Amino acid sequence: DDDHDDDDDQVSVVGDDDHDDDDDSSTSNSSDDDSSDDDDDDDDSGDGTDHCQCQVVVLIASRQSLSIHKRIRMDHLPHFTPLVATHPSTYLNKIVLGGYDSQTRQVAMVLLNIRSGKMVHQFSCLQDAHAQITTLSQSPAVDTIAVGTNQGMVHLVNLKHDKKLFSLEHKSKRGNQPVGITSVSFRTDSSALQYATAPMAVGRQDGTITIWDLTPPEDARMGRTILCEIPHAHSPGGIAQLQFMPQEPLLLSIGTQSNAIVTHIFDNPDHSGRILRQRRGHTAPPRVIRYLHPGAGAGGGILANASDGTDAAACQILSSGGPDRTLRVFSTARSVKDKEFGQGRGLVKKAKKLGLEEGTTELLLPPLTSLVTCEARNRDWGDLVTIHEDHAFAYVWSSRRGAQSGPVLRQNNWNVSAMKVPPPSHAHSTSVTISACGNFCLVGSRGGRIYKYNLQSGIARGSYPRQDKEESPKKGKKFTPGHVGQAMKALDKSKKQSSRLANQDRMEMDAEQRNLQAQRLKKKLEEASHLGSAVTGLAVDAVNKTVISVGSDGKLILWNLSTHLPHKKSPYMLPAPATKLTLVRDSDLAAIALNDYSILIFDTALQSVIRRFGIKGSPTVHQGPISDLAFSPDGRSLYTASMDSTLRVWDVPTDSCVDWLRFKTPPTSITVSPTGEFLATSHTGNVGLNVWSDKSFYETVYTDGEPPTEPWRMDEPTPLSEDWEQEEKTRPAAATKPSSKKPQHIVEEPEELPVAKEKGLVTLSGLPPSHWKNLFSLELVKERNKPTEAPKKPPSAPFFLQWRAGEAVAEETAAEEKNEESKGDAEKDEWAAAWSDDDEDDGDRDKEEPTAKASKRDFDDFATESLLKKKRKIAHARSHLASLLHNHRASESQDTPKYKPVTDYVSTLGPSGIDVALSTLCNGQHDLEDGLPLLRMAGEWLLEELESRERYEAVNAYLHRFLHIHGSVIAGIEESGVSAATDDDATVLENERTKLCQILHELRASQWSASNALRSKMQRTTCLLRHFSRMV
Repeated sequence: DDDHDDDDDQVSVVGDDDHDDDDDSSTSNSSDDDSSDDDDDDDDSGDGTDHCQCQVVVLIASRQSLSIHKRIRMDHLPHFTPLVATHPSTYLNKIVLGGYDSQTRQVAMVLLNIRSGKMVHQFSCLQDAHAQITTLSQSPAVDTIAVGTNQGMVHLVNLKHDKKLFSLEHKSKRGNQPVGITSVSFRTDSSALQYATAPMAVGRQDGTITIWDLTPPEDARMGRTILCEIPHAHSPGGIAQLQFMPQEPLLLSIGTQSNAIVTHIFDNPDHSGRILRQRRGHTAPPRVIRYLHPGAGAGGGILANASDGTDAAACQILSSGGPDRTLRVFSTARSVKDKEFGQGRGLVKKAKKLGLEEGTTELLLPPLTSLVTCEARNRDWGDLVTIHEDHAFAYVWSSRRGAQSGPVLRQNNWNVSAMKVPPPSHAHSTSVTISACGNFCLVGSRGGRIYKYNLQSGIARGSYPRQDKEESPKKGKKFTPGHVGQAMKALDKSKKQSSRLANQDRMEMDAEQRNLQAQRLKKKLEEASHLGSAVTGLAVDAVNKTVISVGSDGKLILWNLSTHLPHKKSPYMLPAPATKLTLVRDSDLAAIALNDYSILIFDTALQSVIRRFGIKGSPTVHQGPISDLAFSPDGRSLYTASMDSTLRVWDVPTDSCVDWLRFKTPPTSITVSPTGEFLATSHTGNVGLNVWSDKSFYETVYTDGEPPTEPWRMDEPTPLSEDWEQEEKTRPAAATKPSSKKPQHIVEEPEELPVAKEKGLVTLSGLPPSHWKNLFSLELVKERNKPTEAPKKPPSAPFFLQWRAGEAVAEETAAEEKNEESKGDAEKDEWAAAWSDDDEDDGDRDKEEPTAKASKRDFDDFATESLLKKKRKIAHARSHLASLLHNHRASESQDTPKYKPVTDYVSTLGPSGIDVALSTLCNGQHDLEDGLPLLRMAGEWLLEELESRERYEAVNAYLHRFLHIHGSVIAGIEESGVSAATDDDATVLENERTKLCQILHELRASQWSASNALRSKMQRTTCLLRHFSRMV
C-alpha cells in the first residue's frame, strides 16, 4: 500500500480538481468484485443473455485473410454500449472500451482482458452527462490516454490510478455550441521539445483541426493554450482520423466526406501549420469526364504513349464532380499534376466574411453538365469551355493556368448580377462545342437557339438561325475612284435601268417570283431549326465549314458556320429524338445516340446515315438510356455506355459489336485516351475514376466473327490483398493444410518454360533481364547501395505530463526487488489474477526449471572436458543450395536431369540471393574439406545445364558468377595442391580436385560448342536478312 501511495503522489492533477476520493485498495476490491462477478456470469451464462447489448469480436487479420478469433459477451454490463476501443501501451492483451451507458446517459469506459475475456476495471473518473465517448488515443506517456466525447470535451485520464488529469473544451464559433471530437493525436518529434511545447492535435466534426499546447501553465488558474487552428481542413464533413508521424512534425489527416488526405507540416516559429502534400478527389460522383487534349501539360503537340516511352505528362483527365461543383484534373502518369481548377480569387475570404459554414462550396458555379476542349489556340487564350446546370452563361478556362481565365460568354441583354432579372429559362445552356480553329464557341440552348461567341473577347457573333436584326441587308461597298471593276458594274446597271420601262411586265413577274422565293426560304428556315426544343448535341467539322446540331425534336441540321444558314438538304429527320452527339474530325463521322437506345453514324461529307447500331430486335441492343459516347482516335471504334450497366464497343468499318462489358454500377461518362490505349469511366455512386487498358494493343483481335452473346463482367479495381485472398480460397485443400514440420524453402517452377523443338537447340529462360544481368555488375550495385553514414539514434519523445523522477536503481537491485515482490504477491494479492495472462502455464514453467538447470550443468561439464581434447574444426554456414546439391546428386534417374530442381530454385532468387548461395559453397582454402565436394557438385550442375542448352543466358550468368567467386580458390588448389590432417583425407581431397579439374575442362568445351553453334546461326541469319533487304 505504501508503494501505491508513492505512485499516487507521482501523478500530478493539473487543470481540474480530482473528484475521485477512492484509494487503490478500494479500486482493487472493486476490481476483485468485478472479477468474481465475471466468474459468476461465466458459470451462469444463460442468465441475462437477452439484456446484453455489448459484444467484443477479436479478429485475426493478415494480408491474405480475415477471420474471427473470439467473441466476448459483456453480460455483466447490460447497459454499456461501446463505440471505440484502443490498446494502451505496455498493457499486454488488454484494451480500453469507450462508449456510454444507455440507462444513465453518461460516458462509460472499461478495461478488458481479451485473452481471458474478463473485465479488469470499470473507470469512474469520467462523469459527463448526456455524452458519448467518440475517440481514444494513447499519449506518449505510459498509463495516460486522451478521451474525446461528442460534447466537445477532451479528457486526459491516467488508467493506472483511474484519475482525470485535466480537460479541454471545444465550441463552434457560430452559436457557441459544443462540437464533437472525432480524433486525437500527439506530436513526438524533438523540434517541439526545443520550443518547450507539447502539441496535441484534435479533430472536430466541423472539419477544424485544433492544436493544443499541453505544457502546464505557470499560473495554475490558467488553462492550456491553443497554438493554432486549421479551419475547414476537410470540407464537407468532419475529420475522420488524425495521426502525427513518429519523430516528425508532420500531421496526416483524412476526412469523413472530403475524399482527401492532407499532410500538414509544423515548421514555423509561431507553431502554425501549412499544407505540405495533399491528394484530393471529388466528394460526389463525377458526371462528365474527358481526356485533356494532348499537349496541354507537355507544352503542345506531344502524344503520350506508354509503348514508345514518351513523356506521359499529357495523360490528364478532366472531371466534374456534379453536386460538389468542382472541376478537377487527374494525371494517370504523375499524381503531382492532380489539381482543382480555380473559380476566382478571394473565395475563401468572402466565405469567411459571409459566415458560410460549408466554406466556398456555396460560392462556386452550379454543377457542370458539359465541357469541351480545343488545343488550337491554347497558348493565346482559354482552351476549355463549360456549361452548367440551369445556367445560361458559358465559362472559359485555361488548362495551362488551371483556373477560370477569360470572358463569360453571354448575350448583351443578359444580366450578370444576381440582383437583376436573370436570363429566361429557354436560354439555359444544354450543349457546347468549339470550332477547329479555336476562335469561336457555339452554345446550344434549351429553347432551340444556338449562340455563337468569340473565345478571345467573349462578344456574341450571332445565332443559329439568324434573328431578325441579323437578317437586315448589309450596306454596299463604297465607290473607289479609278476602280475598273466597279466602273463596269455601274455602267451595266445604268443600261438596265434605261431599258426597265420597256420590260415593266417582266419586272412585275420577277417581283412575284422573289416574293415566292422569300416565303419558301422563310418556311425552310422555320423547318430547319430546333426552336421550341432543346439542342442536345453540337459539333463543328475539321475545316470550319459546317456545324452539326441535333435536338430533342428528332432533327439533324447542318449549318454554314459563317452565314448562319442551314444546308439546302436540312433538316434530316431522325428515327427518334437525339440525346448525345460526338464527332471524330479526322473522318467527319458523327455518332448520335437516340432516345430508343440505338446509335446512328452520320457522314457529314456524304450527308447521309451510313451505320446504325443497336436496333430494336437485334441481340446487341442496349436495355437502358445511353449515358455517353466516345470514338477511338482513329475513328474505327465507337464506345457506348448505357444505364443498364453495360458498355459496348462497335467496329465502324465492319458494322459489328466486337466487345460487351458489364459493370457493377451504371457508367455515367466515358473517355478514350489520345493514343487509344486506355478507357476511363465514371460510375453512379462512385467518386473515383476507373482506367481500363485496351487488350487489342497487346494481342490480335478478330472482328469478322459473331457478336458476343454474354457480357464480360468487369470487376472494379480492388486492393492486391483481396486478390491474394481470392487466390488463397481457390487453392486446393492440400496446399493450404497447415504443417507441423519446420517450414522449408518453397520452390516455384516458372510457368510454361520454353521447350526446344529439337534436341540441341538453344532456349532462353524467360526470366526478367534484371535477374541475370545484375550478376555481372553486382559489385558496382553493392558499392552504390552502401550507406553514406551510420544510423543515428532518434531523439527521445517529449514527456509532457507532470511527474517526479525517482532515484536511479541498479539493474541487479531492481531484479532482487522484483523477485521479492513476486513471491509476496503470489500469496496475498488476488488483483494480479485478472491481469495475468499465463495462469495455465505456471505449472509447466515450474516443471521446466530442473531441466534447464541440469542442461546448464551438462554444458559446463562438456566445456571443461573440451578443453582437454583436440580443438574441433570450424563449422561454416551453408545455404539451401548446398543441401539441394547433396540431395539431388544421389538421384540415379537417367530420364530426367538430376539437377533440374536446383536450377528451378536458383531461378526464384534475386541477384543478391544467388551471390550468397554461391559464395557459401566454399569459404576459402581452409574450407576445402567440406567445400571442395560442393564445388565439384556445383560444376556438375552447371555442366548438365550447359549440355542441355536450356535457359542459356541465365546458366551462363550463373557460371560467370561461380567462377568470379571461387576462381581464386580453384587456382590455389592447382598451384599448391591440398593438405589434410590424415592421409585418408588427403586422398579424398586429391580425388575431388581431379574430378573438379576434369569438370572445368568439360565446362569450357561445352560452353565453346554452344557458343559456336549460336554464333554460326546468328551469322547465317544476318547474311540472309542482308541479302533479302537488297532484293527489295
